[in-house]
Formats: sequence, C-alpha cells, structure tokens
Amino acid sequence: MSQPAFEMINSILDIWKIAVQAIMFLVLWAAAFRGKKGKRDGIAALLFILANIGIGFLPCTAWVRYGVSAFAIMGYTGICYKKQIGKAVFMMLAFYNLHCLGYLMASSIYRKIVDEMLKSLDMMQDSYLQEMYRCMAIGMFCLVFSYSALLVAMTIILCRSIKGADIMAWQDVFLLSVLNFVGSMIAGVVNGLLTVKIDTGFFVLFDEKPDLLWKIPMIAVLIFVGETALIYFWQKYRVLLAERQKHFVEEQQVKAMKKRLEEAENFYGSIRKVRHEMKNHMANIKGLAGAGEYGEIEDYVRRMDETMQKLEYKYVTGNAVTDVIINDKCRRAEKAGIRFDADFRYGGEIPVFDMGIILNNLLDNAIEACEKLETGKGFVRLSLKRKKQFLILCVENSFDGVVPVSKGSSLPPTTKQSILPGIITEHGIGLENVRDIAERYFGGVNIKVKGDVFHVTVMLQQGEVGEGK
Repeated sequence: MSQPAFEMINSILDIWKIAVQAIMFLVLWAAAFRGKKGKRDGIAALLFILANIGIGFLPCTAWVRYGVSAFAIMGYTGICYKKQIGKAVFMMLAFYNLHCLGYLMASSIYRKIVDEMLKSLDMMQDSYLQEMYRCMAIGMFCLVFSYSALLVAMTIILCRSIKGADIMAWQDVFLLSVLNFVGSMIAGVVNGLLTVKIDTGFFVLFDEKPDLLWKIPMIAVLIFVGETALIYFWQKYRVLLAERQKHFVEEQQVKAMKKRLEEAENFYGSIRKVRHEMKNHMANIKGLAGAGEYGEIEDYVRRMDETMQKLEYKYVTGNAVTDVIINDKCRRAEKAGIRFDADFRYGGEIPVFDMGIILNNLLDNAIEACEKLETGKGFVRLSLKRKKQFLILCVENSFDGVVPVSKGSSLPPTTKQSILPGIITEHGIGLENVRDIAERYFGGVNIKVKGDVFHVTVMLQQGEVGEGK
C-alpha cells in the first residue's frame, strides 16, 4: 500500500470517528433530556452531525471542533433548556471523558496489533514500506473500530444509568464531574507520553513499559465504572431524598387531617351539648316570660343566637370532614378580606382522607396567593361537579400574575420557605401530592392561567376502580 492510499484511508477513518462521536453524543443527550422531541430538535441534531463532519475536512486540530461543538451546544441549551444548563455542562464533560477513555483503551489495542504485524516484516525487502503502510492502515482501522465499539458500549451503559434528573444543581454537576476530569486528564497525560521525541530519537511508552498495554485500559475501565457507580448512587440518593420529602409531607397531611377530625368531633360535640341544654334554655325563657322580664328574654335570646352562630356552618357539604375543612378555609379567607365561594356537595365517592388532602393543599395555595394581594382584591372559588364516573374538582383564585413554571414540569414550584433545609429541598410538593392522588384514581391535574386568575382542575374517577388501585 502506498503512502497516499494510507493517508486517504486515514482521512476516511477520521470522518467515520467524527460521525460516531456526534451520533453518540446526541444519543447521550436524548437520554438525559427526556421528553417530547420536536421537529426543531431533529433539525438541530442533523446540523450538529453535518457541522462536525464538515469541520473534520478542514485542516484544523480536534480541539477546534470540540470548541465549536461546545459553543453550539451551550447556545442551544441557553435558548431551549434555560433551566438545565448545568446538566448540559455535565453531559459534555461526561461525553468527553467517554471519548478519552475509549481512545485510551483503543490505543492499547492498536499498539498491540501493529507491533505484532510489524514483527513479521523483513526490513530488507523492497516492499517493506508498502507492507508497513498496509499494517498501519489495518491498525488504524482496528483503532477506529474498537474506539467506536467502546464508545457505543459506554454511551449505552451511561444512558441506562441516567434517569429522571430533570434539573441538576451545580453542586451535583461538580460532584459527578470529578471522575470526568480525572479520566480526561489521565488520558491526556498518557496520550502525550505514548510517543515523545528526544535527542537520540523517539521514546515509545509501550516499548519501554509493555505492561502498560493492559494496565492503562484497566485504569480506563475502572474510571468508567467509578463514574457510572457515582451516577447510580447519586440517583439512589435523589430517590431516597424524594421519599423522605414525601414521607415528611404525608406526615404533615396526616397531622392536619387528625386536627380537622378533632375539630369536627368537637364541633358536633358542641351541637349535642346545645341540643341537650335546649330544654333548660326553653324553661329559663318560659320562666322569664312568666315573670314579665321581656328585656331579659331579649338579652337571653341574643346570647343564645351568638352561641348558635358560632356553631353554624356556612357551607354544608354532606360530610363532616369536608364541612370542617371548607368552612375553616372560608373563615380564614374572610378574615383576610378574601371573597370565598363554594359549590361543593360530597357523597363519599372517594375516601375522605384523600379528598381532604386535595382540598387542604389547593385551598391553602389559593388563599396564600390571595394574601399577597391588596385587601379586598382576592377571591377563591371552589366547585365539585360530576360527569359520568368522574369527579371534577375546580379551584380558581386571583394572584399576582407571576407563575414560575419550570420547563419539563407541569406544576409550578411553591414559594414557601422550607422549615427543614437539607431535607425539604424540592418545590411544589403539595401539588405533587394532589397529582399523585389524582393518578391513583385514574385522573389528573390540569393548571391554567388566564391573566391574574389561577385555575386548577383535578379529575378523579369515582367508584370501585379508583378504590381498588
């Protein structure tokens, strides 16, 4: 094989390697940024591949292509995934580490194959140069093929390891990128030492240290395993943290429901007490009437009416627990100067515990949003409707018009301050609980914003289907 033929094959293999790199990066990107992929993403992916291949034909170093690619990726992320720049940075660092580790392992394979083939050549033959170029071409093919296979395998493994991290905090990026930096730096150092020009000729690392032919790939494998394990345990930690958060919120919900049940019991106990004392009240009134103390009668009746007013519910829903919750929220709203209206009749279609959690979360959120407005400008409207086998619960409220909904999330985050920093770090847990309950009953949560009105609709499937889930 002639030198021009070898150089042409080498150029083709370079383009092959670049194409594999671009495609594998997009595969890793798609795994990290899960969700619906639109036409825009497809066009961007195609342009990314073509741009990398195009730059590969130019007489420039690989660093130029890496720099242009990184700039394009960060620009696209800034436009389309503003809240996930940290994750984009991690993806680039992780992929560059895969590239370095793959090349490090493939280099050992290349060196072993080429050395074995060159040993069989006779330097005294006239065809030695042609045979040498042929051996090097075969070695380069094995290098690129093994590099591509390793890159594909590592990318697939990493894709399966990355799950459900919608938004990565910068501290997570730094933590997970430690081994990416280590792997990239080790690969850079080793590649720089593979062949070094010295005064008397060339220093070839694998010739001087042949045991490194298997030690270096082993180091690369261990770094990759360490990175994969780190991601795995980080995600396990996130799941554990989410479970602790959910457990904490559920505890708070249970405590709130117990308090509401106690209030309901006290309320109905007061009613029973009044009913029991009614005979005494009537006897007292009759005695005052017989004595002609009509002024005392009027005062006595007024005091009785005040007592009855305290025990009277503005909204009667058909269930003791929902009576207490809705009337309690109504009193809280009216005390803050917020208009409160409810059209709610509950027949026990789903367990009252779950309905209580939904009402508590939605009405608390609505009232807190109205409390940020000027007195008299806030309103809350609650309704429960039935449509075939579905319950449709709606809550509307006025708010300040600011809805910080994150991309990739259908629920807005809460603005409440955490009372347990370090444990409760996620946002929107109350609405997440509502959504979890809705999904348990084969329903869902729909949120709409029209101007300064926030509208939440919760759909629940009633009957045995929901209860059996």
